[in-house]
Amino acid sequence: MSTHDRPPSQGAGHKPQGTYFLGRYRVVDEIGIGGMASVHLARMDGPGGFQKWVAIKRIHPHLLDDESFIQSFLDEARIAARISHANVAQVFDLGQDGDTYWIAMEYLHGEPLREVMRRVDEGFPMMSLDLAARIVSDAAEGLHAAHELKDKDGKPLLLVHRDVTPHNLFLTYDGTVKVVDFGIAKIADRASTTRAGTLKGKIAYMSPEQVRGGAELDRRTDVFALGVVLWELTTGKRLFRMESDLETLDKVQACVVPPPSSLVRGYPADLEAIVLKALSRRKEDRYATARDVARALQNYLIKRGKFVGPEDVSAYVRSVFPDRIEKREAHLAWATEVTQTLALGSDAGGGPTEISTFSDDEISAVTDDGKPEAPRPAAGVPVARTTERLPSFGAFSGDLEDLEDDIKTVVIASRDVLVQQAAARSAPRPAAGAPATVTPLRPRFRPQGCT
Repeated sequence: MSTHDRPPSQGAGHKPQGTYFLGRYRVVDEIGIGGMASVHLARMDGPGGFQKWVAIKRIHPHLLDDESFIQSFLDEARIAARISHANVAQVFDLGQDGDTYWIAMEYLHGEPLREVMRRVDEGFPMMSLDLAARIVSDAAEGLHAAHELKDKDGKPLLLVHRDVTPHNLFLTYDGTVKVVDFGIAKIADRASTTRAGTLKGKIAYMSPEQVRGGAELDRRTDVFALGVVLWELTTGKRLFRMESDLETLDKVQACVVPPPSSLVRGYPADLEAIVLKALSRRKEDRYATARDVARALQNYLIKRGKFVGPEDVSAYVRSVFPDRIEKREAHLAWATEVTQTLALGSDAGGGPTEISTFSDDEISAVTDDGKPEAPRPAAGVPVARTTERLPSFGAFSGDLEDLEDDIKTVVIASRDVLVQQAAARSAPRPAAGAPATVTPLRPRFRPQGCT
């Protein structure tokens, strides 16, 4: 059915049925959910049949009392909106709905690099070394644009992403590489700050100075993370990842990097030199900028006489995800169908005036893989839903939960906390009825080594 009255703003805990508006964006469907926010597919409409799909990231209601998280969320939007580069996911808008906030971002039709790596683990072919070089080169260009950000007075913001991982590097089906999720980025004038002695990021992709917790970070921390990604893409192995966070942290501090040629026969010496320089233990020995990494990889490809373009990236991604592409495109087709009744017009707020709403049965008649069920059941009969859920759509993969038990998306803990957690897991459990022993936290640690 339809209503000609734009619905009033709902409370943060309200979950609307059918399509509804957040600002000028018509929200169609929830497409991902994580520990901090939900992500929704939405459409922006305008005169003359203008339409554009976007992804809306919305804070969970239970986090609205956490002022530090709210400020971090607002910082993310403020930072990402300043970056204009083909290899960085765009932020279009920041809005407030009742007492919650949302960000409108570029909808990315593709997959996080981490999903590509999972497919390889499942038996799909690895990407070529040249393709890996092109992907990391593009990501480095996007990071360089972020690193070069300046404030309104022309003063460098000294931005550091701090979470450059396969989860936050996105490959679209048309072959574009996008850096996403600046949620824990560090800049000189950021309103929210990290507590002393804490770590933010995924430990297995941190630099040695980052795991020390108190060191001053600069763009070379992101260069190191790019090096980890390139090492893993080209060897098919994990560099620092261990069974526990504490073991992973210790391995990062030790910073022992096996040369890729010791694991892959015929690994090109020029590419290995790039990888090992990016992964230098001392940041002074790494590439000074992400652009330097990009140029080194481009020169490597030129020397080999190879041209690797977006079409090559696209062909590989499509070969690895033939089933996923079909589901995503079916989902977009369904979203287009359920919003086709939109009538363009103006109300007091200047937005569209006709909104389609659906009953529970009508909503349930589309499965989680984006395909309509056929035939539809009679009214009042519950619809069986599939249990499969696609990984996150759009530009928010880094903020959503992983599909398997992987490294924490955001780690905010001191090393002492990790030590305590490891000890708690290994300690014998008390007998039934006996009180458990609580170990107090020790003061902030100051680890040694890897200077």
